[in-house]
This record gives sequence, structure tokens and C-alpha cells, in this order.
Amino acid sequence: MERKRAKFLKSKICVWCGSSDSLCIHIPRTYSPAQVKSEIYSAAYTRFREICRQKYQKFERIPTGKHRHKSHPNWHKASTVHKTEPDHTDLEEQFTDVLLEDTGEGNFKKLYHEWLEETGINELIEEEVKKAEEECESLANAIVLCKRCHFASLRGMNLCPVCRKKYKSVSYETCFDCLPDEKKVGFRERQNR
Repeated sequence: MERKRAKFLKSKICVWCGSSDSLCIHIPRTYSPAQVKSEIYSAAYTRFREICRQKYQKFERIPTGKHRHKSHPNWHKASTVHKTEPDHTDLEEQFTDVLLEDTGEGNFKKLYHEWLEETGINELIEEEVKKAEEECESLANAIVLCKRCHFASLRGMNLCPVCRKKYKSVSYETCFDCLPDEKKVGFRERQNR
């Protein structure tokens, strides 16, 4: 495997910053075996919660006294005075579910693990993790990053596309230094409040 990695890195540069120093192989999180396993478990858990609610629990839907209008989708009390007359068409009442009966008798964890075995989800997870591990070993989805860019990627950051020197959170378009002046002023005003 080490030879394969060395061969993969030979005569390559970092795909983000273009550096040729301290290169490493980076496999994006979406292709990692841990992420694949986590996503399948998450979907299975959500599905089992629905099944559990239908099969073992009884609920009563009770109105909360709140509603929302088509014109403004925030939940608020019916007694709220509006600045302008709201659109009362498609008025939606808010309800909450109150648990009346639970025939699963608090054995959610046990029932969940039995359900995973019965439906074969554990085997599916093992298969998908093996596939993901094989993809990782084949370096099919791998990219080359320098250690600095790799460290940033693990913390949810990437290189600023404008200056290509500083790192920024993936949720922002640019780093702070590359923001237009009016956005910087607005940000500083919000920060000083």
C-alpha cells in the first residue's frame, strides 16, 4: 500500500494551492467508510423511529394554540396583533403529539437492534463499508493535498478562491480580507452590537 501511495503522489502538486511540499492523499469525507456507515445507520434509525411510533405507541394530537399564515410562515399565538392584515387563506394550526401509551415498554434499544438484524441492515452496512474501504484503497476518489490544505479540509475549510492564500469556512464565499468593503463594514457593525 505504501508503494501505491508513493506512486500516486509522485510528480503531483496540491490541487488547492499548487504546492509540491509535504503532500498527502486526501479522501473526501463523503467517500470514507465511517461516513458511509454513519449515513446508513442514520437513515435506519429514522425509519425505525417511524415504525416504532406506528407499531408500539399511541399519541393524541393536541392543538398548541399557535398558527401561521401563508403571508408569513412563523408560528405565533392566535392573539398576536399584526402590523398589516395577514392573508388568512391556508391558515395552518400547530399541533403537538402527547404520548398516551407505549406497548414497547421502554425497550426501544432492544427493539431497534432486533429490527436491524431482522431487516438485514447490519449486513448491508458491512457490505457498503467493504465497498467504501476498497474504493479508498484503490484511490479512485482520492485527491492530492499538501498537509496545510489537508488540515484545513478536516476542519471544514478550503482555500479562498480570490486570494488563494488564506483559508475560509466552506459556508463563506471568500476569506474576510477578500470581502468587499461594504460587507466588511456591515459585519463589523453586527459584531460591535
